[in-house]
Amino acid sequence: MLRRRPGHTAHDDDGNGKFKSTGSPSSQQESSSSIVSNITLMCVVIFFITAGFLQHYYDESRSQAHLPGTAANLNHYKKVVKQPFFSKKRGYKQSMLTPEQDAALELDKEDRRYHTVFSTDCSPYQHWQSYLVFFSAMKMHQTGFVTRIASGCDAEQADAMQEWFKSDIQFMSKRFRLQLTPHFSGIKNEAGETVGDYKFFNKPFGVLYWMENSPALQYHNDTYGFFPSGTIKDVVIIIDPDMALMRPITGDFSDDRETVISGRRKDKILARKVASGQPFAQVYGFGAQWARLDLEKICGPGTPAAKVDQADGFRHYPAGPPYIGTVADMYQIALHWTKFVPGVYEQYPHLLAEMFAFSIAAAHLKMPFQLIDSLMISKVDVGGEGWPLVDQIPAEEVCAFAKDPVHSQHAVPSVVHMCQRYAVGSEWFFTKRKIPSDIYDCDTPLFAEPPDDLAMTTHYRWPPGGHKQDMTVQETVRESFMICYIYSLMNQAAAFYKQNACSSGGINLAKTRNLVQYMADKNKKKEAE
Repeated sequence: MLRRRPGHTAHDDDGNGKFKSTGSPSSQQESSSSIVSNITLMCVVIFFITAGFLQHYYDESRSQAHLPGTAANLNHYKKVVKQPFFSKKRGYKQSMLTPEQDAALELDKEDRRYHTVFSTDCSPYQHWQSYLVFFSAMKMHQTGFVTRIASGCDAEQADAMQEWFKSDIQFMSKRFRLQLTPHFSGIKNEAGETVGDYKFFNKPFGVLYWMENSPALQYHNDTYGFFPSGTIKDVVIIIDPDMALMRPITGDFSDDRETVISGRRKDKILARKVASGQPFAQVYGFGAQWARLDLEKICGPGTPAAKVDQADGFRHYPAGPPYIGTVADMYQIALHWTKFVPGVYEQYPHLLAEMFAFSIAAAHLKMPFQLIDSLMISKVDVGGEGWPLVDQIPAEEVCAFAKDPVHSQHAVPSVVHMCQRYAVGSEWFFTKRKIPSDIYDCDTPLFAEPPDDLAMTTHYRWPPGGHKQDMTVQETVRESFMICYIYSLMNQAAAFYKQNACSSGGINLAKTRNLVQYMADKNKKKEAE
């Protein structure tokens, strides 16, 4: 047995399995250095082996199938094994909101809670838009809860949707929510016959389902007959998934600087703040067309909706999202909205059926809306929207401002509704239906962004497949605003996603993709096939 002698260190391995004692003090120092060197070397080797394993495991866990909106399909997400994030440089998830800021946004200054909701299906097409809604709500510090209502997911899609939300959305804000609902687009009558397969049935029925099943609203029909006093004064805001927030939506429209109410409504303002019995909404251009339907067949004999005159029909009921009202009011509207929409669709089987049904439900309840122009901008050549705010921005500033709007500099509408086609020149074009679903993929480049002087240099539009049209200064400013805002926002959202979801070496942030060229290349490929 080997024993330690005075003045000697512990034994050392000489490489052949035998041990030898160190000798003199000088050899003792050399041996100590050797031990330290060997230990250091072993630690370095172990570190790199471990790091390599973790990197491989992490890259596998964040593979392309995991990303939102990929062409592969949401079903693939559920198959991905997640790895806890282990460094800020590789996937550490960082919200734009501090925990303190996030907590402070749960209630407004009057201790009111807002619930912003939007209805979708489970397709990649609405998936990339949904991410944009959450991102813009985080960026603009939207007050209250923000909930995606996803209807009709099958079992695999539901698992994938929940995993996506848990991994890629929840860290943005503790106030963000996901509500899965059954499929509602196929509605049956009392005889069990399908009266129509209309995808927009999902919105009214999805909203009602959310109101009766969301823990945040505490619906207890058997106990309260409605909602408990703690939430009955909460405010519900219904938007569309193709709406991006430019500033927080609230129930207060008392600031004339950022509130536009035009025409006949300006002469008869019902209220400036959302209250019980006083909902608000964006004005839409369908007027009182809904009043031409057989309302007694839809709502029953003696319905108050049939008694609304033409003037009030135009003034208070061509309402559309954003819809804003108290929980109590919105619940009553939702109950009648779902009740009336099948009958409306039966008489009017077209795109606006669910919007007509909403207006009819409000009229039936004798609940006139205070309609606001500036809640939204969408179509550049229509009135009744928040374009007067955009028109105040000088042409030389409009594009740079749209890319990074500072509300203290210029007032802006609440949301940008990306429901139209926008074009400036022949190079800059946007339509949501042509946006590829891979825009958040780690190795996909970002979109090219137009120059800041776009509104000063290009005074025509020439969309793909269309013809050249000269534009006025006003039209150029409006089109430029939309193009510059949308592409900048999509890039910001994609960059944020990649920085939080992709491995550090696999992020493509080059702004080189152009939608016009993408569409042309896709058409050529299709023709070649």
